[in-house]
Amino acid sequence: MLHVVRTDGTTFRAPPSKVGVEGELYTRLDPSGAKDREIERWFSREIETPFASALSQVLTLDGIQRRKLPGRGDPIQRKEVQELGFIVGDYDERMPLATPVRIAIANYLAALVVRSPSYLTKLTDWHRANNGSGDLPVDPSTFRGFALENMLYLYDVYREAIADGYIILMIADCDREFLFADGGVAAREPWSKRPMPFDLYAPLTPKLAFNVLPLPDAYTGGLWISRVNARGVARYNRMMLAGAKRFVFSKSPPPIDFIAKHFGVPAPSPFGSRWVDGKLETKYDRSRDRPF
Repeated sequence: MLHVVRTDGTTFRAPPSKVGVEGELYTRLDPSGAKDREIERWFSREIETPFASALSQVLTLDGIQRRKLPGRGDPIQRKEVQELGFIVGDYDERMPLATPVRIAIANYLAALVVRSPSYLTKLTDWHRANNGSGDLPVDPSTFRGFALENMLYLYDVYREAIADGYIILMIADCDREFLFADGGVAAREPWSKRPMPFDLYAPLTPKLAFNVLPLPDAYTGGLWISRVNARGVARYNRMMLAGAKRFVFSKSPPPIDFIAKHFGVPAPSPFGSRWVDGKLETKYDRSRDRPF
C-alpha cells in the first residue's frame, strides 16, 4: 500500500495498481473508427519487458566497483558537492552493465518523459494551436494522432541523448525516501543531439533514483553511483514536487508539511552552464539555492 497525498494535504492509502492509471492514453483511431492499441503493445514489448529484466539486476546493487581517487580534489568544489547533499568519499563508484541492459534502462527513461499525460497534452495543444498552418489538417480529431506520432519521434531523440550521457543511480543513504508524483519525471530541456546542459530525474524506488546528465566524455559502460544524504533527498524531492499535479506518493508516512510547502512550486535552479572554447562550463550559484 502507498500513502497518497492530495494538494490540500489530506491523505489516503491505495495499492500501486490503483494510482497513476489513465486508460486509452495511447489509443489511436484507424480510418474505420476502430481503436488501435499498437503503441501500448509496442511499449510493453519493446520497453517494459526488457526494463523489467534490467531492473531486477539493478535492484540487487551487486557488482558495484570502487576506484580510488588520486588526492582529495579541490576542497572548495568538494565542499559545494557536500552542500548539495552528496556524500563525498575518496573513491568513485560504478556499476558496470552489459550494453543491452544499459540500453534497456535508457529506453525506459526516454519513454517516461514522453508517455506522461502532461507531455501528450503539450503536444496536442501545439497541434491545435497550429491548426490549418502548413500541411497540418483542420479536423480536430486528428490532433491526438499527430501528437502520438510526435511522441514516438521525440522518444527516439531522447533515448539517444540518454544513452550517450551519464546515467547515475542515486542511493538514499539516510532515513529519508524519494517521493513520487503524478507529474511523472522531472526533465529540464532543451534536449539536443549535441551535448547540452539538461538533466532528467526519475525516482525508481523509495531508496533508488535515476539522474541523467548528457555531459561530454560520459561513462557509458554502466551506471555511475551517487549516494545522497537527507539534504540531497530533499533536493530531488523538490524537483519531483514541482511537477506534481494532483497527488504525491510515498511508501512511508509522508512528510506532509514538506509536501504542502513545495507542491507545484518551481524548484531552485542554482546551476548555470555555457560553452566556452568548445568546453562545457558549469557554475553553482549558492545564493539561488534554497532546497528547503
